[in-house]
Amino acid sequence: MNSGLDWQLHPLTPAQGLGPHRAAWDALNGWLMGGHGMLDGAFVDALLRHFGERGVQLAVATNDGETVAMVLLHTHSRGLGVWSSFLPSQAQIGPSLIPAGLDLSGLFAALPGYASELDLLCNDPRFGDLRELPGKPVKALPHALTMNVALRDSFDDYWAQRPRKLIQNMRRYLRRLQAEGGTERLAVVHAPEDMDAAVARYADLESRGWKGREGTAVSSDSPQGRFYADVMRDFAARGEAFVYELWLDDELLASRMLLLRPGMAVMLKTAFDERFERFAPGRVLLLRTLEDLFQRAHGAVVEFYTNADADLLAWSTSQRWIHHVSIYRHSGLPAVFSLLRRSARGLLRRGHAPVDTEIMVNRSGATVDTYVHARELPPDAVALMSRAEQQRVEFGVDWYTNLIDTVYAQPPHPSEVRFHVLRRQGRVLAVLPTVAQTGALGREISALSNFYTAIYAPALEDDLEAGDLLPLTRALRKSSGRAAAYRFSPMDPASREFSLLKRALAQAGLSTHAYFAFGNWYEPVRQDWADYLKDRSSKMRNTIKRMGKKFAQEGGSLEIIQGGERLEIGIQAFQSVYANSWKNSEPYPEFVPGLIRLCARRGWLRLGLAWLDGVPTAAQIWIVAGGRANIVKVAYDERFKALTSGTLVTALLMEQALDTDRVKEVDYLIGDDPYKATWMSERRERFGLVAYDPLTLRGLLGLARQAVGEAWRRLRPKPAARNDNPAA
Repeated sequence: MNSGLDWQLHPLTPAQGLGPHRAAWDALNGWLMGGHGMLDGAFVDALLRHFGERGVQLAVATNDGETVAMVLLHTHSRGLGVWSSFLPSQAQIGPSLIPAGLDLSGLFAALPGYASELDLLCNDPRFGDLRELPGKPVKALPHALTMNVALRDSFDDYWAQRPRKLIQNMRRYLRRLQAEGGTERLAVVHAPEDMDAAVARYADLESRGWKGREGTAVSSDSPQGRFYADVMRDFAARGEAFVYELWLDDELLASRMLLLRPGMAVMLKTAFDERFERFAPGRVLLLRTLEDLFQRAHGAVVEFYTNADADLLAWSTSQRWIHHVSIYRHSGLPAVFSLLRRSARGLLRRGHAPVDTEIMVNRSGATVDTYVHARELPPDAVALMSRAEQQRVEFGVDWYTNLIDTVYAQPPHPSEVRFHVLRRQGRVLAVLPTVAQTGALGREISALSNFYTAIYAPALEDDLEAGDLLPLTRALRKSSGRAAAYRFSPMDPASREFSLLKRALAQAGLSTHAYFAFGNWYEPVRQDWADYLKDRSSKMRNTIKRMGKKFAQEGGSLEIIQGGERLEIGIQAFQSVYANSWKNSEPYPEFVPGLIRLCARRGWLRLGLAWLDGVPTAAQIWIVAGGRANIVKVAYDERFKALTSGTLVTALLMEQALDTDRVKEVDYLIGDDPYKATWMSERRERFGLVAYDPLTLRGLLGLARQAVGEAWRRLRPKPAARNDNPAA
């Protein structure tokens, strides 16, 4: 979507609610958010009715008369052109119906005065991720770690997968409750005529607890109490409001209010009688509620919308961070406002409670352990890296072991290799391999990679969000020894790992930037060797045929070594060819022999050799794994250049990869060397990430250089378009 949208501002009154915009709001909620209960018009109207007395305005974007975005904003900015969305504490997801990819330039222009910053509070990335909007710089601050329970399979299957400690604790609480001698029962209230009484019982229960003592409890005579009464009554009329109550004879022990719409239940509030705390009535009620929901709403997802601690996370099947998202009008404003807020400590009132990320990280139950060698990694971390290795061999423990032993264990490298292992509730979520080195800005933390590495990525579990990595990136920054910059390269810019790591570094307070690393030529395999060769140039086909015949007539031979008794002969042959080639000598001479032996052990090796009278004339190292053939090293002896035996070895290995190994892709890895385009038909790019620490002097210097470089690239004349198609 582009910035040519028509944005209009509509003042709202508490009594009016969404008024004439209610139908459009509900339609957009259904389209963008799947009809989210907390974004339903009835819920939003109740928020406005009971908490909108200071004034709210509705920003509406239309495109050719069709409403495409809506967001509730406070009536006035908070100073310096800083605007924020309307968000009472009773709403745990911000009332912002904004589709992914929307350019908000028109909204900035529509706001009164000069709008410099727009804070969209409590953005749930599962329902419209606003952290990457085009055209504007964005910063996201984690607010709360929420969780959900997917009602898949059966309750028994779900419960069997819970941590052993949780299961044992719940058995103990249930035994205590049963030993009391009374009758435990679950009441599920959903009839509209019974809802007012159920909400009143809930309010009485909460008022007798700590919230009542602090004056924050739901009560019938408070705006909060009236709000929940209205919401539950309105939704009950549609069959979508439920109050679950846990009773022991005639004593109400705990109560929980929730909204249930197709595909989703949303937990609103829970309270328990503190006199019965020894029974953990809130947890027992949660158990009974989930048992019922597995039957009543099977296949749906239960969203909790709470800042979950480690105990509550044990109930979850998935977790994610809710973020406060700040969008800025210009790229320089985030740094300016960050400095102002840091120095003034409250010069700008944010309109919501400050977030102590360190406390939130601790509450998430996450831990970060470090190891100095891949051999030290525990089995669960090795298992995660083994799954990553199925995508790329560079992601596995074996690759890193060889790299450390032959490169980073050698002078002049310091021994600051680290594997950072992130866990939550004992489960490994991520492994991030790094090394500390002296770079252009002094001390820097970088990816555990070097010029042998064609691609890098941390090993990540499948269900992670960027916020899940925040404990890892904060621990990395804290233990860095005041590093000025963090560099991770080379990476696939389209990969999930690139996106999540970039966001997580930014959330840790670093200024992140992406940069081009190198081009990467590759061939998606769609055919066998014979058909592939037909698609190559006539010059290549003639060369392979003519020179192959000549090479054989002169006594030449070709072979592929995959291991066995000829392995060491093959290594010596490769080293001989390399020494007599045009290439510089290897700075770490043990890396390649170690890699060859590793690949032979794992069944990955395809070492192609050309021989003439017992002398190796060309050699290539290919790695075949995970459905991909990686062309790692190519060389030929310049004394035999006229034989073009290097081309013959490539043809032999390509035929092996396509017809025998049946790979899905052949990858020429690093660089835009012209000869690669004769064998490969497609090109992609590898990028790097650099993150500067603005709290260090050298980090600020790097950030300044980055800004100057980016400005120059924007202003300099664009080069003529390049045609990378070798057939054109």
